Amino acid sequence: MTKTPAAKDPTRNVWLQLGFPDAEEHFLKAELVLRLDKAINSLGLTQRAAARRIGATQPELSKILGGKFSEVSLERLMRFLTALGCHIEIKIGAGQENKAGDVTIKDVRRTAA
Repeated sequence: MTKTPAAKDPTRNVWLQLGFPDAEEHFLKAELVLRLDKAINSLGLTQRAAARRIGATQPELSKILGGKFSEVSLERLMRFLTALGCHIEIKIGAGQENKAGDVTIKDVRRTAA
C-alpha cells in the first residue's frame, strides 16, 4: 500500500479539512515557510538581516513568517530559501496512468557556504 502524500492527507492538511480549492498549494507553501523560519534561525539572522538577504522587506517577511503567505508564490518562497543557502531539488517522475500526480516536500537542506 502506498503512503498518501501529506498534502493530500486530510488528517495532515488543515486546508483540505476546511475545503480550500487550492489546499495542496497552501500546504506546500506552509512547509516552505516553516523551512524558511528554520533557516533564518539556524543562521542566527534577525528578520531585518534575513529580509535584506532574501530581497524582501522586514514587514513582508514578518507577515510571511506569521502565516500570511497566500499571496506569495511557491517560486518566490523557493528563491528565499536558496538566498539563505538552502538546496532545493525538484524531481519529476512518471506517475500511474489515470491517476493524478502529487508534489511533496521531503527535504530542504542548507548547503555549505
